[in-house]
Amino acid sequence: MASVAVHVRPLQALRNFAELSVVRLARSINIDGRSMAKGSCGTVVAAYHDGIGYEVEFEHPFHAVVTLDVRDLTA
Repeated sequence: MASVAVHVRPLQALRNFAELSVVRLARSINIDGRSMAKGSCGTVVAAYHDGIGYEVEFEHPFHAVVTLDVRDLTA
């Protein structure tokens, strides 16, 4: 049986955003029944677990403060 090598990067190696960084959503998300579109801009207000999760504040299309996985964000 052939073996396949798989290289997995730790989540914290994906991206690292400093507090007050402006970030964008990498995918659309639903917040309390309302949709926030992919590409929406927000500000990092806190980082958790060495950058695996982030608290992000959005102003548009509505105000929300959301905890997101690093994979949900892009610069």
